[in-house]
Parts: sequence; structure tokens; C-alpha cells
Amino acid sequence: MSTPIQPTPALRRAVSATIKNIFLVAVIIAVLTGIVAFIAGGAVSGLSAVIGGAIGLLLAAVTWLTMSMAMKSMDTQAAFMAGDYLFKLIVIVAAVLTVKNLTALDHKALGLALIISVVAQAVTQSWTLARAKVPTIDSFDEVKEH
Repeated sequence: MSTPIQPTPALRRAVSATIKNIFLVAVIIAVLTGIVAFIAGGAVSGLSAVIGGAIGLLLAAVTWLTMSMAMKSMDTQAAFMAGDYLFKLIVIVAAVLTVKNLTALDHKALGLALIISVVAQAVTQSWTLARAKVPTIDSFDEVKEH
């Protein structure tokens, strides 16, 4: 049995920066979509967008959890990251379908805020990791050398 692959210090720093940036983006999106929805549609729309942004913030916490778990087990890194995106997709669909039947909330504002938050987080994650210029997945040749 081979030894597990360990992340480099540079990769740990890149992941830490990614997590910080994802949370920052989630908070900014929650506030901005709340303000824009309030101005465009009133208090109900604003509150709905803030709720969508809050769900987006919870999904940022899920990303933090999955990235942390992927750093502990680099052998299953791809499975954790794919599971993260799949989970986010399920939460978006479930939230929009749940709120669709509630008349007290604006489902369009909530759904748009949530989708904007998840897309912004994905872009931030990709951008931060690419900007770090560190390999995030070992090649097969590097794995054989360990």
C-alpha cells in the first residue's frame, strides 16, 4: 500500500486564500443582492435576496469543509470537489422549489441571489487557485515517485 499524498505548503496557502476569498464573496453577494432587490422590488424582495445570500454563505461553509477534507485525503480530492458542486446544485434546486410555493417570499429574488452567489464562489475558487500557480492535483508520474 502506498503512502498518502501530502499537500505542499504552497497548496495549503492557496486553499486557505481560496476559502477566505469565497467567504468574502459570499458576504458581498448577500449584501449587494439584498440592497438591489430591496431597491427594485421592496422589502419582501430584499429579505428574500438576503435569505438567498445567507444560503450561499452556508454553501461557502460547505466548500470550506470539502476543501479541508480534500486536503486531508488528497487521494480522494476529485471526489470531494465533485461532491461539493453536486451538493450545491441540489441545494439550489431544493431552495427554489421550496420557496416557489411560499407567498411570503419572492422566489425570483431568492433564486437569483443564490445562483449569483454560487457562480461567484465558483469563479472566485477557480481564479484564486489559478492565480496561486501551484499544482492542485499531482500527475500520475509524480504519484509513482512517492
